Amino acid sequence: MTFAKFSGSDLDTSVEFAHPNIWQREVHPTWSRLTIGARQQEIPLILELCRDMKGPFGILYVLLVSRQGHESGRYQNPEPVPYDDLELFLYVFQEFFEQDGRHHLWVASVAGEGQLILDRHNVIYAYGDLEAYERVLRRHGFREGAIEIPVPHSHYYHRQFDASETDLLRYWSWKWFPLKDSDDP
Repeated sequence: MTFAKFSGSDLDTSVEFAHPNIWQREVHPTWSRLTIGARQQEIPLILELCRDMKGPFGILYVLLVSRQGHESGRYQNPEPVPYDDLELFLYVFQEFFEQDGRHHLWVASVAGEGQLILDRHNVIYAYGDLEAYERVLRRHGFREGAIEIPVPHSHYYHRQFDASETDLLRYWSWKWFPLKDSDDP
C-alpha cells in the first residue's frame, strides 16, 4: 500500500499530488542546480545519480515534525559512508522517505562531486554534474518543465511510519543540530 506524502487542496477537496517526471535547470550567479519532480521512486533515482560520484557520502536527515516525541532537528550521520552503506540505508527507509512528509533528506559526496536533497514535497534538488544528471533523467523518460507545488497543500505524517522514524534515529549515532529557518518547519 502506498501513502500520499502531500496533497493539493482547496476549501472543499484534497487531491493526492504527484510530479509528472520533469526537471528544470536553475542557474544563479554563484550556483546552479536541477530541480527534479519524479512521479515515484525518488530513492532509486537518487542512488542512480550518486552512483558515479566519488564517495564516501555524508547524510543529513532533517526531521521537521515528529509523531514519536523525538526532537525536531538536523541529524547528521556520524561519519561518511561508502556507496554500498548509503544504498542499504536508503533502501531500508525508502517507503518512509518517499511517502511521509515529516522530513527532508540530504546526501552529499564528501569529495564535493555532488549533493542531492529530497524535500518533503518529493522534489529532488541536484547539485553537481548537471549534464550527467540530465542524461540519466532523459534515459528514464523525464522531460524539461517547470516544477510546481500546489498552493495550498497539506503534508501527511502517517502513523504507519512512526516505527520507521524511531528505527531511523537509532540506525546510527547521529549528531544532532537545531533546525535552521530555511528548513521550512
